[in-house]
Amino acid sequence: MPKRVTRADQTGRNRDQVLAAARRVFLAKGYERATLDAIAREAGFSKGVVYSQFESKADLFLALLERRIDQRATQNEAIAKRHQGEETVAAILRAAREDSDEQRGWRLVLLEFRLHAARDPALNRRYAEAHRRTIDGLAALVGRALDESGEEPVESARHLAMLALAVESGLGLERIVDPRALPQTVVERAFARVFALRRLAP
Repeated sequence: MPKRVTRADQTGRNRDQVLAAARRVFLAKGYERATLDAIAREAGFSKGVVYSQFESKADLFLALLERRIDQRATQNEAIAKRHQGEETVAAILRAAREDSDEQRGWRLVLLEFRLHAARDPALNRRYAEAHRRTIDGLAALVGRALDESGEEPVESARHLAMLALAVESGLGLERIVDPRALPQTVVERAFARVFALRRLAP
């Protein structure tokens, strides 16, 4: 006998379908040009179903961002389990580079959303709360790596994590212009000096 689908199960499935459709539409059209109508059509639902799950386009994007933050945190934790000390920092930087190259479309949409949110104080606060989770998670891993290395950092783990994220965003833009811009070994050597760790790359 087929298992009965509960209302909660169906609601969860609908939410997943809407989020998957929203990601496709955002990547295809960008944040500003994406509409809830287009997302509803892509998901195969009425606009009412979308509104039953999310209050606005911003809510949809922030839900996608939260998932993305969870995925990156899981990825970084797995890296930290495979490496120690300065090797952890280098491996996280490499993974961020690879992820940025593979998810170039997402990076552009995220930058577009950040600029949009910067003009809306309430929305900017919501983005800041989500971004703080990324900073907190990365700072914890950086702090652990510094403790394992036995080196005295020149800055706090939190400041170093924020610096790494800022550099990653800037490098992502540079690589959109020129994919060969700034070899990864240069980035790793620079961070090795900033982190007051031994040289990470040949």
